[in-house]
Amino acid sequence: MKTRVVLAEDNALLRHGLVRLVQAAEDLTLVGSAADLPTLLGLIETETPDVVVTDIRMPPTHTDEGISVAARLRTERPDMGVVLLSQYAEASSARA
Repeated sequence: MKTRVVLAEDNALLRHGLVRLVQAAEDLTLVGSAADLPTLLGLIETETPDVVVTDIRMPPTHTDEGISVAARLRTERPDMGVVLLSQYAEASSARA
């Protein structure tokens, strides 16, 4: 059984690269990709992925959208995995 993945990254070049990586993996199935928080939330509801790979900061506010989603999923869907992406070297955001 393949792991169902949703990707969220506002940088189009990086998002497309991640899409290609997931599509190339034999044990993963990409069920959606998003460039912003509203699209990500919609995909989580409609696709019910096993794992969400999300940027920490993305539209609409570019602050902590990914962290907020991770915290929400920890409470509402504890079986759903979350991987946080960031271009920043500070681990404090991910630890939150």
